[in-house]
Amino acid sequence: MSDLIRSLRLFVRLSEEGSFSALGRRQNLSHTTISRAIGDLEAHFGIRLFQRTTRRQTLTRDGERLLEHAVAILDQFGLAEADLAGTVAARGLVRVGVTTALGLHYAQRLGALRDRHPGLMVEFLVADWREAAAGGGLDLWLQVGEADAPDGVALGLLPRILVAGPGYVARHGLPRTAGELSGHECLAYGYAARSEPWPIEGQDLRVSGFLRANSSEAVLRAVLGDLGIGLLPRIQVAEDLARGLVVPVLPEAAIPPLPIYVATGFRGMRMPMRARVVMDFLVENFPP
Repeated sequence: MSDLIRSLRLFVRLSEEGSFSALGRRQNLSHTTISRAIGDLEAHFGIRLFQRTTRRQTLTRDGERLLEHAVAILDQFGLAEADLAGTVAARGLVRVGVTTALGLHYAQRLGALRDRHPGLMVEFLVADWREAAAGGGLDLWLQVGEADAPDGVALGLLPRILVAGPGYVARHGLPRTAGELSGHECLAYGYAARSEPWPIEGQDLRVSGFLRANSSEAVLRAVLGDLGIGLLPRIQVAEDLARGLVVPVLPEAAIPPLPIYVATGFRGMRMPMRARVVMDFLVENFPP
């Protein structure tokens, strides 16, 4: 590999890691090696890539321009290597924002992706609220509801179900109608700072209970602890339902599923191959 390609690759990884020390630890490289690569690029292009202070470093405007070119160059270089080698392999770090239920679902299926792309590294940011979805530095993130970007890709619909623990049902019984939920302990979570109403049988029900959380996993653990009724993604409770650890509540009730999209941080830029293969993985492995 030429020195220029190697330097470009280190430059892209440095912009991802945010600091020389973080990149050095991850790549097992000395500060001197990284500094020399960045210095070579600055000398080659006659520009300054980073604005450095005692506390942090940020890309200069020229650095941002070179980063966009470098990602495209390395992507094409990787495609050429893969084509001539007869394989398609992606390399590099891909940061993905996922909801709890889907993050757990996808994490169990990453083996095939790793085997096909051993040079790839996937980092999950797990969060159940919209404000965290488009956090800084993410390449891809799952989005609940309508896509807010023209390049968002629809993954599918995520069914939901009402469940409770057997102990709770033994003490309080089961509601017979959606309206009776107001008399029960309802454990809420949501994708906004304030819990959203439960849309059941065409009604937007304002429910309340002992616990409100921004994590669906926390709500599920509370349901398993017999604290109340939860409205959760079916894939998140499927195993517990099968084992009898939770029971369905109003199983025939009409509950609209959650539309899920995947958005990208490469708006206006060519998506690198490392991100494309992860997006394909998200699409292909979305729950049927």
